[in-house]
Amino acid sequence: MDAVTQPRPAEHPAPVEGADRGWSALRGWAVGSLAGNMALIVTGALVRLTKSGLGCPTWPKCTNDSLIPQGMGLHGVIEFGNRTLTFVLVALAIGAFVAAVRVRDRGRPRSDIRQLAFWGAMGVPLQAVLGGITVLTQLNPFVVASHLLVSVAMIVVLVALVRRAYRRTAVPVPPTGYALTLAAFVVSMLAMVLGTMVTGAAPHSGDANVVARNGLLLEGIAKAHAWTVWLLLILLALVIWKARTTQAIWLAVATLAQGLVGYLQYFNGLPAWIIMLHMIGVSVIAALAANMLFAVRRVSLR
Repeated sequence: MDAVTQPRPAEHPAPVEGADRGWSALRGWAVGSLAGNMALIVTGALVRLTKSGLGCPTWPKCTNDSLIPQGMGLHGVIEFGNRTLTFVLVALAIGAFVAAVRVRDRGRPRSDIRQLAFWGAMGVPLQAVLGGITVLTQLNPFVVASHLLVSVAMIVVLVALVRRAYRRTAVPVPPTGYALTLAAFVVSMLAMVLGTMVTGAAPHSGDANVVARNGLLLEGIAKAHAWTVWLLLILLALVIWKARTTQAIWLAVATLAQGLVGYLQYFNGLPAWIIMLHMIGVSVIAALAANMLFAVRRVSLR
């Protein structure tokens, strides 16, 4: 019996009216936190592509004399706007954690949901500190890369939280299907790591006065990134064949679109607007890859 025709046992019993509370609030806060962290990738890309990375040249203040970007022009406004998103993420993280603490499953608290909400919240101050280090190190490309990858990790955690909040079931798949799904997820994350290396080698440093790059050959690291994406597509084809999950199909479609955008930006001299599309794709693919992984569970064939 394949994964599509097998019954889908619930991970947790359905809520009983009057016995469970807080689930609606948890869903709202969890989805808000996920959307906010996906948006952070996009606003961070906007800062870099508009050369506003040092629009606020210090941290935590915008300048040595002012918390806000007084007299710093449009670049200061863009960079400060990205910083203020942190306060939105803090509010969303606190709301999600409080909702996770208050939620009850047949009268009992859910430690797994609390832990996911906790780690999702802990990523926000970490991102704020990394953002500060990025500015203080004059947009060091390796620090910039870590800033993005922490956002990707937070998206993965928050997808898990959203799935638990909506009580999504994990489909039982054979060991081969699960192994392929796990491999596809790992390769998708590897593609993102290599993507940050491409960014660090490319000319968009984030500020007109910053020329420091990571020293890697752009053509070579871009090809390695592209090969990883092709490997991901092969693995996704195998996942669709063996595990037959719709989540893998959605990820395959998004990866094909992302690959097309990647080739367009590479062969057209890395125009900023196409790179922005690519960064939007990063946030979407991170969420879809996590959803694919958490949508399945390994079952024994015995």
